[in-house]
Formats: sequence, C-alpha cells, structure tokens
Amino acid sequence: MTSAEPPRPDGAHHAPAPPAYWLPSGPMRPQRTWQRRTRSPIIIVSAVAGLALAAVAFVALGIGSVNAAMFTAQGVVVCPADPGQITPGSAVRIYDETGEDLATTELGPRRTEDGRCEMSFSADEVPSARGGYVVRIGDVFQETVSESALAQGVVLRPLP
Repeated sequence: MTSAEPPRPDGAHHAPAPPAYWLPSGPMRPQRTWQRRTRSPIIIVSAVAGLALAAVAFVALGIGSVNAAMFTAQGVVVCPADPGQITPGSAVRIYDETGEDLATTELGPRRTEDGRCEMSFSADEVPSARGGYVVRIGDVFQETVSESALAQGVVLRPLP
C-alpha cells in the first residue's frame, strides 16, 4: 500500500492543504446599465403578449363551445314497400325527448345503392346534448335515435 505523500526527511508529518473552492476576487465588473434601461419595456411587452395570448385562448374556447353545441344530423330512409306515404320531399322533423322541434328538412330523391332504395336527409345546426332524438318522417313514421347515430348517419327502416 502506498501513502498519499512521501515522509519528510526530518520525520515530521504535515497536513495537506485544504482544497480551494473559491477563486480569488478580481477587479470589479462594470455595471450593466442596459438591464436597468430595458426592464420597463420588457415588462410592458411581456404583459401585452400575455394579454394577447389570453384573448386568443378565450376566443378559441368560445368558438369551440359554440361549435360543439351544434351538429349536423344526417341519415337515410330505406324506401318502404308502399311508397304512398313516404316519398322524396316528405318532411323530416327532429325533436328532442321533451317534444321541442329542433330541426326540419326534407327527404332527398330516391337512389339505389347496393340493390337498396334509399332517400337521404341532412339537417344542419341541431342542438347537441339533448339525450335522445325523435326523427319523424311525414305523419306516418317516427323513431327514437341517439345523438351519435344522427351525427354519423342513421339508417331508418319504416315497417310496411
């Protein structure tokens, strides 16, 4: 095993010097007057930028809540075997569960797709978050559907 320091010739031991953690002080640094001069403009610009960002966030939240409060109801009605009551141009009314009339539109023209006759409808700006919806076609058919079904495109099949 070796020692950290060789023995002194006179046989005395000496303690190692403590480590230096601090540098010796040097000359004074010049004062930074530019920081004092620019402090007020920086505070004002930062406050204005913060207010602008807050205003943008407020407007975005407002637009988002208005757009989320409405949706477009869409769907198709399978052509009934007896087309006398439900025809293209028949009124399509959408009510909430309490009976409040929310939207009105008409059935589109007949079209055959994959061997199935359909008439489509679409109603803009239907209020959302109303629970179930009642879709009434003319005066002869109605069905209760969910909001997600109306938003994604409900398929209604009137019984013959």
